[in-house]
Amino acid sequence: MGVEPEVARGRMWQSGTLPRAGAMALVLAAMLLFLSWLSPDRAPPTDVDRYLRRGEVAGAEALRADLVRLSPAGTDSGPAVQHLISLGFNCVAPILPNGSWTCLHRRPAEGRVLLSFEARVRLDRGSTAEITTRIWDEPIR
Repeated sequence: MGVEPEVARGRMWQSGTLPRAGAMALVLAAMLLFLSWLSPDRAPPTDVDRYLRRGEVAGAEALRADLVRLSPAGTDSGPAVQHLISLGFNCVAPILPNGSWTCLHRRPAEGRVLLSFEARVRLDRGSTAEITTRIWDEPIR
């Protein structure tokens, strides 16, 4: 039984390889961060954004026109209310057949402002009688 000589092992990597790889990773991460900062937001505009781009008065009128097209006077209010819910509105149903659906949507805007959308679908014996909409802004306190 002889003693086997130890195999001399050298370094797995040359000296300085890991620091260079770390520096390269930091440079690549910085470039990726810079490019993501330059690229614009590519999220498609929502339907609510399209109403907002028209302004408060014109946007409210456009929303009202869409709702009237979906549920004209004397017809079922369901399609208009479903459209509002699909836009992200929170709706409260009427208690009586002569009540009104009240739908509200709020979102923050630039400059500490809260944008509010309100749509009311007034019913007469369960059918649509009148649709009113409004958009307004108020400062966030």
